[in-house]
Amino acid sequence: MKRIFFIACCFFLVFDSNSFSQSDGKELLEQLRSKFDSIQDLSAKFVQETNGKNTQSGMLFYKRTNKLRINLNSLIIVSNGSTSWSYNKKENKVIISNYDDTDPGVFSIDEIVYKFPSHCDVTSRVDNGERILTLTPNSYTYNFDSIELWLNKDNLISKVLISDSMIGKIEILFSDYDLNQNLADSEFSFVPPEGSKVIDLR
Repeated sequence: MKRIFFIACCFFLVFDSNSFSQSDGKELLEQLRSKFDSIQDLSAKFVQETNGKNTQSGMLFYKRTNKLRINLNSLIIVSNGSTSWSYNKKENKVIISNYDDTDPGVFSIDEIVYKFPSHCDVTSRVDNGERILTLTPNSYTYNFDSIELWLNKDNLISKVLISDSMIGKIEILFSDYDLNQNLADSEFSFVPPEGSKVIDLR
């Protein structure tokens, strides 16, 4: 589950050009980091498919640093940057664990923006008018084959495509962004419902 949502909300600034070389990709990355620096919190709707099926949709909320909430029909994932909760509604079960930013599979926007690219070849291109940033791992630190980010006219991610030799193709579409809305810290904490089964792995 962590891997599926690994890149669930990267939001970046586009470098305005018609084509990019690998060196231009690195310059674009610096512009994206500048945009990320301006975002304190955000929310967005998303739809995710794995290998063209297993469609899921929900809402994603993020607040610096590493605070995350993902609401799905049957699952809620919450992290306050030190503790993570995963609540399966159908099974009425909560798994609690320590947040570990050294785990390459864990969701972390800081990891994606600042750490992950240092282990990648960074390129960018234009395909049918859409601007795409591609990150391809060049070390064994990460086990993804590549991550592609589509940027919309508002300079935010509209689509993410993860190529993974174990899982296959994971596609995530984003819409209805709301930035810097001063989300409360309480949104990134979770109290297990009364009667739920709690598995504490801390």
